[in-house]
Amino acid sequence: MMNLTAYGLWCKFKSLSERDRLAIESIVCRKKKLTVDELIQHMKKKGITFDIVNEDEAKHFLQEHNYYFKLAAYRANYAKYPHGNLRGKYINLDFAYLRELSTIDMYLRYVILKMCLDIEHQLKVMFLKDVETNSDEDGYSLVEDFDRDKSIRSKFLRQASSSYAQDLIQKHQILLDFPIWAFCELISFGDFIKLYKFYIRRHPKRKTLPKFNLLYPIRNLRNAAAHSNCLIYKLSTHMGNTTSDIGKIVSNIPTLTVSSREKYLKILPIHDFAVLLYWYSSYVTSEGLLQSRKKELYSLFFHRMRTHKEYFSGNKYIQNSYIFCIRLIQYFFRKY
Repeated sequence: MMNLTAYGLWCKFKSLSERDRLAIESIVCRKKKLTVDELIQHMKKKGITFDIVNEDEAKHFLQEHNYYFKLAAYRANYAKYPHGNLRGKYINLDFAYLRELSTIDMYLRYVILKMCLDIEHQLKVMFLKDVETNSDEDGYSLVEDFDRDKSIRSKFLRQASSSYAQDLIQKHQILLDFPIWAFCELISFGDFIKLYKFYIRRHPKRKTLPKFNLLYPIRNLRNAAAHSNCLIYKLSTHMGNTTSDIGKIVSNIPTLTVSSREKYLKILPIHDFAVLLYWYSSYVTSEGLLQSRKKELYSLFFHRMRTHKEYFSGNKYIQNSYIFCIRLIQYFFRKY
């Protein structure tokens, strides 16, 4: 039974704000810094084997090519023994599998980032063309109305000394009177999506631009890839409701069953990847880019990812997610 002192501390803890509780929990749960040798021993205690890659090779990889925190994230794709002597240890997980997943994930981020940059460029081309042909816009009032407090334009000035667009910023810095074409050149992709949404709602009768709701998953995927976040991560974890639009679009793919669509579109990286493929194949107009990205995707998914396919033969989460993504790629790039 909890003594009075402990109970009093617990009550005090519970009365704190959520932010303060999380801060205390973070400090209490701090983990000891481990050496590479200690990390390898820690992995062995967790059930990770070193049968394919020996401990010396693993040590070299962790010291020269990757780091433990990132590599360990891929463990989330593997189940643990639920009970018995091995309870809490990973089932059939060798260090080689984690190394291979980290390498594949790196190549996947490279392709995704290029596709996201292509989309950002294409979207700006389409947007500026629409503004240009819109007689209700003069090229300046849209910026003024969107950035009323000048917070975005003021941010340009703070970045001017190190910006590659320094000349463009200095040209308009006195009055912060940026035309829309210069403004679009300087804002982040996240701010551009907000501007895009603002413009569409400002001119609801104009139906020439794609909807903005599917741009958020692309932004999230772009940020994750640009910051080297793990993408092949928690393939067994389902998020909440999916974006209804992509669900309807993917329902047209004859090689995907209703149950597989409902299941795998609830996995965040697969959902966002599906949106990326749809948007790219639907709105990027350059035949050269479409063919180039298709070639890169096919090279990655049909060749590089299969190099050590035996590593993942016993992991249904990875196998089934891979098959689902293959069918997405084949469908959306079938014309190119």
